[in-house]
Amino acid sequence: MIALGTTACSGSKSDDKPDAAGSSSSSSAPGTTTSSSASSTGPEEKLPDLTAAQVVTAFAGKGYKCSTDEAYQTCAQGVTSIQVLIGKQPRPPVISLQATGVAAEATTKLADFAPQALELAHVNPRGQITDWLKQQDGKASAQTTAGDWTVEFSTEADTDQPGAILTLTDKLCKVDCGAE
Repeated sequence: MIALGTTACSGSKSDDKPDAAGSSSSSSAPGTTTSSSASSTGPEEKLPDLTAAQVVTAFAGKGYKCSTDEAYQTCAQGVTSIQVLIGKQPRPPVISLQATGVAAEATTKLADFAPQALELAHVNPRGQITDWLKQQDGKASAQTTAGDWTVEFSTEADTDQPGAILTLTDKLCKVDCGAE
């Protein structure tokens, strides 16, 4: 169901720091860069880590109905939901985005939901993850790494609740990193 990654990552592939070599405009105004909903390859604002409780508060503030189910807090709206592993870590060790329905439709809904969900949860690098997710259309499962996250995509068809799932597992977490 949820696999924990043990791969080390140096972060050399996608440091989103606009250093002197970048050709971006001067940073006179803090806030969003060119586009947050339609992700692009340009630099994106690095958001500070949120605790699991703060992530749930952010979703509740956007009208999601949130509840606790054993080790996870789930916030749902329509056919989309986010599950956040409860814990005392500086950020959630596991975040799972879900969309229910037939695999192809659920994958599209998940790809539409991911940019806002990852921004509300303060996941870095959001754009890289959402761009990768869009490339998984038509696939049953896939895995990658992005920043300090192991990212897994899967679809479920032969269950009582079919759909598409995007699970992010914090590679930096060392203790209480999974349910059970």
